[in-house]
Amino acid sequence: MVRVFDGHGTEWDARVATVSRADAAVELIARAAAAPEPPVHVTLAIGILKGDQMDTVMRDATSLGVSAIVPLATAHVTMPERAWQRPEARERWQRVVLASAKQCGRAVLPTVAPPAAFAALLAQVGHSAGVIAVEPARGAVVPAHLNAAAPPARATLLIGPEGGWSAEEVEQAIAAGIEPLTFGPRTLRAELAPTVALSLLWARWGWT
Repeated sequence: MVRVFDGHGTEWDARVATVSRADAAVELIARAAAAPEPPVHVTLAIGILKGDQMDTVMRDATSLGVSAIVPLATAHVTMPERAWQRPEARERWQRVVLASAKQCGRAVLPTVAPPAAFAALLAQVGHSAGVIAVEPARGAVVPAHLNAAAPPARATLLIGPEGGWSAEEVEQAIAAGIEPLTFGPRTLRAELAPTVALSLLWARWGWT
């Protein structure tokens, strides 16, 4: 017996019917109860990181329930543009997302969007709750979204690359209605920050 899923929230109990070198066929037996999704549709917008660091973000963000991931081209991204603009980069991230969903038992695959410019992302946030992770130097900051009586339906979480945000990017985000968030007195590695931020969001909003 195996469990299969369609990436959109549906799972089935199944049995393996045939196996070949190229593929395998399964026979669906009965629809199974999939693990519930978080109550808030969270988009993670992450400054593009180098190599395995981006894979780490894709893997952990999938396990932590994001609905979409947007790689961001920002002022301090150090990965060469020719590398992250190649279709193979996005295909690799999608494979990482699929492997993570299989490992953690999630029936929904987050959307991996094409890399976007920072300004374009700000224009897309719209009416969703927006949170941008900022350096500890700004002091302790907790967005009002986290203290609201009810969680928002949708939220966008912005995390910078290894070099952080430029001052202009932070000001542009705040001017667009996105609220700053700090994690405390320490500067976190870029690939760790999404895990900490998402854990904080779910602690406030509930996991299911």
